[in-house]
Amino acid sequence: MSDFTKLQKDKILNHLYKNFKKIDFDNIDQDIIFKKIGDLDFFDKKELLLKISSLFFEDLDQRFLSEVKSKVDKITKTNEKISFLLNKRLQIEKKNKDLIKKIFIHLIKDNNSNKVLTYIYSVSDIMWTYANDRSVDFNFYTKRLILSSVYLKILILSFYKDNLTPKDLNEEISKSLEHVKLISQFKIKLDFFKNLKEFFSFFSIQKAGRGY
Repeated sequence: MSDFTKLQKDKILNHLYKNFKKIDFDNIDQDIIFKKIGDLDFFDKKELLLKISSLFFEDLDQRFLSEVKSKVDKITKTNEKISFLLNKRLQIEKKNKDLIKKIFIHLIKDNNSNKVLTYIYSVSDIMWTYANDRSVDFNFYTKRLILSSVYLKILILSFYKDNLTPKDLNEEISKSLEHVKLISQFKIKLDFFKNLKEFFSFFSIQKAGRGY
């Protein structure tokens, strides 16, 4: 998002966080506030949604890293680091889940599901990077696929359950991480695609039933 100044980014994010319930994402290019921000009026609605969603995802990453950077290196075991990072990421996303759902729904509606998948993979990649993973080749991608599957499963759960407590979240993370230790690489891939199918089914229901 280097094509926007810091001031422009701050204005876009401030409007998005404060007013997302009022923003008509189907006609986002007609939003009065966005139209007043320089350079945004050059994009059509699909391009604008991609720009704004990328900026939002980038902001979630920055919030996450500011929360974990100074703490994660104090944890010695890799599995505990991953558990800690997953917990912190999902807590941040829980606070913003309505906005995340809205953006996911409209990206999928605009045939930009690849942007949602890229986001999910990138979150897993960031977590492994800050857990000091030094894997190469096949292991590098396998670890990220496994963590993407775990992350995706719990993300879906957090979308379904409004009353998910920090204790519930911790228990689900522990259970899911323990589960992947016990299954084969083939089963891990099947789990990933199963979770992916459930994820997109969730958003299909949201699109059809809630008029986002």
